[in-house]
Amino acid sequence: MILPYDRKNPAQIGRGYVAITILDINDNAPEFAMEYETTVCENAQPGQIIQKISAIDKDDPPNGHQFYFSLTAEAANNHNFTLQDNKDNTATVLTRRNGFRRQEQSVFYLPIFIVDSGSPSLSSTNTLTIRVCDCDADGIAQTCNAEAYILPAGLSTGALIAILACVLTLL
Repeated sequence: MILPYDRKNPAQIGRGYVAITILDINDNAPEFAMEYETTVCENAQPGQIIQKISAIDKDDPPNGHQFYFSLTAEAANNHNFTLQDNKDNTATVLTRRNGFRRQEQSVFYLPIFIVDSGSPSLSSTNTLTIRVCDCDADGIAQTCNAEAYILPAGLSTGALIAILACVLTLL
C-alpha cells in the first residue's frame, strides 16, 4: 500500500495499492529433462528411432519455452546417428547405418546442443549415452554387457589379463 501526501498540506493524504510483478530473466540454460541412456540393437536399420528426448529450463514461464535441438559441430558428420528436431520441444535420435557390433564399440556418446528461445538465448550441450545390445526378433535388448571373446590363440581376454598379471608379479 502506498500513502502519498502533500508536504505543504499533510492533511491531504491519498491511499492506493500497487501490484509489482517481478519478471524472470533468462539466466538458466536448457538441459535434458532427465539423464538419458538408451540402447541400439546390433541389427538396427538406418532411420530406426532409438530415443525421443526433451528438455527443461528453470526459467519462467515453465510452459512457454521453445527449445531447438541439434548435434554439436563435432558430432554432426558422424556416420552412426542423426537427430531430428520435432519442433515441439522434443527431438528424435535415429540410426544412420546398418548394424552395430559390440565387439567394435559397445558404447557411443552423442553430444546434443540445446538452445532456448529466451533473450538472450542460452544453450548447453548434453550427452546421450547409447549402448549397443544384442536384441531378440522384436527389438528387445537381451544382452548389453561386454562379453569375453575367444581370441584366435584360444584364450579369452580375461585369461590373457590373468597371465599378464602373473608375469608382471614375477618381475
